[in-house]
Amino acid sequence: MLREGEKVCAALSGGADSVAMLILLTELGYAPSAVHINHMLRGSESDRDERFCRELCERLGVPLTVFRQDAAAFAQSVGASVETGAREMRYRLFDGLPEDKIALAHNLNDNAETVLFRMARGTGLRGLCGIPPVRDRFVRPLLYCSRAEIEAYLKDRGQGFVTDSTNLSDEYARNRIRHNVVPELAGIHGGFPECVNGMTRSLREDEDFLRSEAERCKGMELNTLHPAVRKRIIINMLEERGLTVYEERISRLEEASEGEKFSLDKGYTAIVREGRVKILPPEEKIPEPRTIEKLGEFPFYGDKFVIITKETDETVREINNVNKKLTSCLADYDKIREGIILRNRLRSDRIKPAGQEHTRELRKLLQERLTPEERRISAVIEDSAGLVWAEHVGVDDRVRPDGNTRTVVRILIRNAVGHPDSRSHPRRK
Repeated sequence: MLREGEKVCAALSGGADSVAMLILLTELGYAPSAVHINHMLRGSESDRDERFCRELCERLGVPLTVFRQDAAAFAQSVGASVETGAREMRYRLFDGLPEDKIALAHNLNDNAETVLFRMARGTGLRGLCGIPPVRDRFVRPLLYCSRAEIEAYLKDRGQGFVTDSTNLSDEYARNRIRHNVVPELAGIHGGFPECVNGMTRSLREDEDFLRSEAERCKGMELNTLHPAVRKRIIINMLEERGLTVYEERISRLEEASEGEKFSLDKGYTAIVREGRVKILPPEEKIPEPRTIEKLGEFPFYGDKFVIITKETDETVREINNVNKKLTSCLADYDKIREGIILRNRLRSDRIKPAGQEHTRELRKLLQERLTPEERRISAVIEDSAGLVWAEHVGVDDRVRPDGNTRTVVRILIRNAVGHPDSRSHPRRK
């Protein structure tokens, strides 16, 4: 959760869990900072919580950042419930904090309640995995501690805490689960929360395996794969683009016939080609040709970026035996001429793919491999002598590396969330 030298900020509400977490971090020798968010939902009680946190941090010598934000107004502005809006607001504020890690005080009981809440809504394997101990920069040091253990820890130290009065009300779904469902289940099996924790640990291993299998099988025909892997591939494709994931959408894409199209949110379109689901970005105006004066990362269509970097040393040594190790995304830097341009493909484009004997029309090469929608958004790079590289095809033979290459240019495609896209490599037929 915390590596040596990393700075950690504890999210401090003033409740038992967050107070115990802050004290625990200091006792373990960390030098945490803290953040308190006054949601301005409970009037004088919210102000009381803020005062408590200020006094606690002053006594402990912990630097404290306080945000006063109207959670109800924020929730209304984003069209969410107060509970959901307040959570979204908190995470937005957390994102602006400079520390390496943000420590959240979820505990073993919270995890069990979360699993029950998701079960009530209908969830898949990922939802049953519960609250992750580590997610990005967020860590949860108390996730395997019960609420009873936390309160006993504070009692041993004579440390008080504040109680949010809304936690006593059954107005919120999570409170109804906490007050009514959990005690019933604990009555059936006394180790209920602990057993759920054990289950979520095991399911997270299964989830991790499925995720890696989906990544390995990406690009394969869906009907050749196990249903669990098929679903995970579709889920990953949707999530990578920030699209809504729900059971009906997954099932429709999984069961779709060849050539079927589906409209998705944010203007995206899904289409089934050759047994594979492809997600296409919103229709956009064809980008103007762009002169590349400095290598780097360049937006192209929708969520597509073209990445052009210069590399030496290890990369060059790896391709010295170029006749046996041709690569589609590497070009000899010194063979590229002036006037480098990134643009959309043209009907007249011709390319001699690296290692091949003949020059071919690019449009015919792409027709063999791509749908019309994919051809429309394909990119090329040219210099004053002609094409250097074409997406889905690779580099031109003129600029391919050879035994004399000293510096190479690597050309890749990625989508907006940062994952390399297989479209940077030609498909094997």
